[in-house]
Formats: sequence, C-alpha cells, structure tokens
Amino acid sequence: MTSIFIVDDNRPMLARMQRAFGAAGLDNVITESDPLVAVSRIRSKRPDVLIVDYNMPQLNGLAMLELLKYEGIVPQLPTVLLSGLDLSELRLQAFEAGALDVIDKSVAEQELIRRVSNFALAGRSTLGDAAPLPSKTVPAADHVATAHLLRTFERLSALNDVPSGLHVHRVAAYAAAIGASAGLGARDLDVLRAAAPLHDIGKIGVADAARRNGRAGTEPSLEDLQAHTTIGYHLLKGHGSPVLDAAAQIALTHHESWDGSGFPLGLRGPDIPLYGRIVAVADAFELDTATLNRPLHWLVKQARDVIEANSGVSFDPDIVCAFESSVEAMVDIKLRIDAAAIEPDRAMRVALMR
Repeated sequence: MTSIFIVDDNRPMLARMQRAFGAAGLDNVITESDPLVAVSRIRSKRPDVLIVDYNMPQLNGLAMLELLKYEGIVPQLPTVLLSGLDLSELRLQAFEAGALDVIDKSVAEQELIRRVSNFALAGRSTLGDAAPLPSKTVPAADHVATAHLLRTFERLSALNDVPSGLHVHRVAAYAAAIGASAGLGARDLDVLRAAAPLHDIGKIGVADAARRNGRAGTEPSLEDLQAHTTIGYHLLKGHGSPVLDAAAQIALTHHESWDGSGFPLGLRGPDIPLYGRIVAVADAFELDTATLNRPLHWLVKQARDVIEANSGVSFDPDIVCAFESSVEAMVDIKLRIDAAAIEPDRAMRVALMR
C-alpha cells in the first residue's frame, strides 16, 4: 500500500489533504506539523512519497530537504515541495535539494493526488520492494518504542537550540562528513548521524544541577554546565538500542581531550571513544561558524586555525586530518542549510524570533 508522509505546520491543511487522499483510496497517510520531528519520523517510517510545505517556522521545506539529503534519504525518497509563493524562485533550489517536483498549493486536489500517486509508483519501480530507504536508526528503528524514544530525545535536545533548532542537526551532518573522511563504514555512519543530534541533550538538566548545588536562580557555574555530559549519559543509556547507546557515549565523551585535560572523565588519546572524538571536532566547527556577525570565509578560517592548533591537545590528530579533508563539504552543508532556513521575508524572521 502506498504510504504518503505530509509535513505542514498548518494543521487544518494537513487534515484536508489527509481526507482528500483517503477519499482517493490512499489511506496510508502520515502527517506531521513539526518539521524537526518529521526529520526523525521519516527515518523510520520509510514512506513512498514525501510532501513538504515550504513556508514553515523553525525549519522551512528547503532546509528540511537539505537535512534529509545529507542523510542519504533524499533524493531516494520521491519528494514534492508545496508552496503558495512564487515558484520560479524556489524551483531550482528545490531541485538542487533533491525534490522531484514543486507544486503550487492552490493546485486542484485531484491533480495533486494524481501527480503524487504517479511519483509513488515511479519510486517503487526504481527502488524495488527489496531495496527500502536506508534506515538511519539501524535495527532499533524496527522497534516502535525505540523509534518514538529517539524522536522524543531529539526534540528535547533541539529545544536548547536558539533560534531554529538547527545546531544539533548541523553537528550531526558535520560529524557524518568527518566520519566518512575518517573511513567509517556505512553502518557506523548511520549510527553516528542518528546519535550525534543528542550530544547536548544533558543541557536540559543544567538548571536542575545548579539547584542541587545550592545555586538555584543564579547563573550556572562551570561545574553545573559541565554536568550536561553526565546528565545526557544517564538519560540515554540502558535503552537497548545501538543508536541510543552510541548517543549516550557521545554525550558523555564529546568534551574529553586528547591530552587528558577534558571532562568529565579525563580520558586520554584512544581511550576516548571514536564517536566522541569525531563529534568534538564537529561541535567545535559548529560553534566557531554559527554566528552571523562575521563573513563565513573568516569564520571558517578561524575554525580551522583553532582546530588545527588543538590537534594533539583537545582533538585526535587523525580526526583533525579527516576534518581538513571534509571541510569543503562541511561548508557546503552549512551554506545550503542556512540559506534555506533563514529566509529574508518578514514572516520567516518573525517565526525564527519566537
């Protein structure tokens, strides 16, 4: 049975499209109003067709496609971008992001249904039943409870990110690029992509750590802030999922240093798990290039200088070499995601400031 996944922050529109597809005999329709949650759900649902609205807060349709593209899901998944805006401005960007078509939201429902049905048939004939979309949560994604838990954790982690929730996803994309350059296999890259967004989930407990240490209502101390590593580890460990086990390991060790001066365990050199070493470099690049107050070329140079200067100190020299090999891809990731996510129109600016 054809499965259709629709993402739109307009809930009445979601309900209307679900009814229209149902009336046409397409009953297997999954809807989601939160694009950040949708990114996680698509990994495990493996729909036949994805329909994404363009103008959404937090993450617009183009940015969402870029995230899925760097996870290897789009363009394998036939995707349609819907928009009520001038399509001439969006069409080329959407195709570059991997969309199969861009459709005006005002198009007649029957035309939309027919076109989507054709895309579903084309997608199945191309992929075949024996070649489903790659699961980014590996075997554990087959267990519904684990998939729901992973989505919940990812959403909690994104809540700490201002303004758009993209920090955790950029770090995951950067980590995957570095991991590929470091020689990780496809299965390990899948785990890294799915686990890395949870690296800072422990920050949701920093205020509570300050309260326990007698500093409620004041600025968290360095000790309180550093506690996010162990808080994240205890949140994520013991769920019986390879991805969550890897996420727990990353949460605990992404602030360890190659020379043993990091926290919370003071691990040294290869005693630091590989995923933690990779995410440490990805996180450093993200933090040094996240601001919009400087030209990107200046920020990238600064990030490279800082990371290279700390090779053998904070960072694994081999991972720094892998970073250097992948920095061009990482810049491309940032440009594509940020260009799609930060639109100049007033409505988007207002949404991002909420």
